[in-house]
Amino acid sequence: MKLFIKHQTGARVQESQALNLQRRYGILDDVNALPGNPRQVLIASTSTLTEFGLKSGELKENLLVDTQVEQFSSGTVLQVGSVALIRLTFPCEPCSYLNELQPGLAKRIKGQRGFLGMVVRDGQIWAGDEVKLTAYQFKPLPDEAKGRFAEFVQRIPTGKVVKTTDLLMAMGVSKAYALTIPTFLKKANPHLPIHRIVRADGRLLSEYVGGQERSLSAEGVKIEQCKIADPTAYWDVSQFHELGNF
Repeated sequence: MKLFIKHQTGARVQESQALNLQRRYGILDDVNALPGNPRQVLIASTSTLTEFGLKSGELKENLLVDTQVEQFSSGTVLQVGSVALIRLTFPCEPCSYLNELQPGLAKRIKGQRGFLGMVVRDGQIWAGDEVKLTAYQFKPLPDEAKGRFAEFVQRIPTGKVVKTTDLLMAMGVSKAYALTIPTFLKKANPHLPIHRIVRADGRLLSEYVGGQERSLSAEGVKIEQCKIADPTAYWDVSQFHELGNF
């Protein structure tokens, strides 16, 4: 197994002999270390690099393993080394960056970019450590953004709200998806508590969510001038995804 870390957005990954994994947070000093982020770790397979003629680190992976990670499913938990545990969340979608490596690679590599995950138990891992499947299992997350939107929104607790910026992070999608949020809201299942989604600055989304102020007020959320007035109403990002009791 090889290890890589990326310290800044847009930077290349750097090979490392050891990484420190922290529960709820991710890889210490990595750009994707963030509570509630389902993209804390990217695990890729050496067989994928061989098949597509790529070099180690070019997929921006954190862990490069000999196992074909795509054989696993969302919710699977892997043990890395003697202690650390990683919950697999969903396959990493190909992006336009891959076409900079090889023309058309984003299309050709679909389904083999690697698997994303979250750290569910602390541990220091080392290059060459064993990666093995555990018996632990979480509820799987949908592969598609629309499905992850519904899965997440239905879990927002009564009396809590989530900013659109945090919603995108919890879904594991880029900021560009902000343009799709109104569509998701308009087409959402009527049973989803979409009234618990607010703008990044705390203002309500009343033009997309009928009766939003009334619904939130009924749950005890304080609103002033169409804006969340109590900072404690925001759902703690560290609680966005189940991490178990490890």
